Amino acid sequence: RIAKIDTEIELQKEPLKKLERDKSLAQRQLNAARDPVARLSLEISSEIFVQTLAPFPEPGALHAPMLLRNICNAWSDIALSTPELWAAIHINFP
Repeated sequence: RIAKIDTEIELQKEPLKKLERDKSLAQRQLNAARDPVARLSLEISSEIFVQTLAPFPEPGALHAPMLLRNICNAWSDIALSTPELWAAIHINFP
């Protein structure tokens, strides 16, 4: 009887995993619909993100791309797709 129950549990795991994936997709779509930036084209969103950076690196300016990435998955995807955000490095010499 225990083996039969174990088999039934295993059979139910796959449909549950599919439901979890479906739920995750639906949540991402809902989040994207609520986010006005996600409704813009990648080019426009990228330009907005680039404009958020200071024209010259300042202490803490390097954190701006990481902050944009941490807002949500959609913003993270945009930030990672925008090379201009990652093109400069700032090194402090003592």
